[in-house]
Amino acid sequence: MRGMLDRIEDGSNAVILLEEYGREIVIPASQLPEGSQVHSWFTITMNEGEVVSIEVDENLAKAKAARAKNLMQRLRSKSGSRFKR
Repeated sequence: MRGMLDRIEDGSNAVILLEEYGREIVIPASQLPEGSQVHSWFTITMNEGEVVSIEVDENLAKAKAARAKNLMQRLRSKSGSRFKR
């Protein structure tokens, strides 16, 4: 499954939003892969509600960023848009 690091609470708990399930999980921040930052995307393997493995997915992060940029450009290009550069 895929998830995004939403935030780190109290410096010790990482909140990850699970894309497929529309819910969040909280894990110890110490379980995050090295180099993880807020808005990092992960490939996550779970077994019976426990995180078995978590890996940073750089390709997914780049694809999501490109899609967001494209959507913002489309919004800005519409006439009468209240979103300005």
